[in-house]
Amino acid sequence: MVSAELGFSVEAIQAAYPDCEAKRCVDPKSQRWQRVRIEFEFRSRNFNHDPAGCDVIVCWEHNWPDCPLEVVELKKVLSRLRS
Repeated sequence: MVSAELGFSVEAIQAAYPDCEAKRCVDPKSQRWQRVRIEFEFRSRNFNHDPAGCDVIVCWEHNWPDCPLEVVELKKVLSRLRS
């Protein structure tokens, strides 16, 4: 529901890993987009897949300090969006 505010354009949601395929704008001036594979988890530490198959974890709570992937913590993002 907040994918656009996060800079993502969702292309597909699926039950298989990864949960989501999306694109994000990496250069607004030239409108260059990058494909991104996203896994949804309640907590980042719940991620139990091969990190090579994913680019970003979107979670409610980021509780994995040494996570090898980019993490979007919705709890913090949504509090900023409400302000």
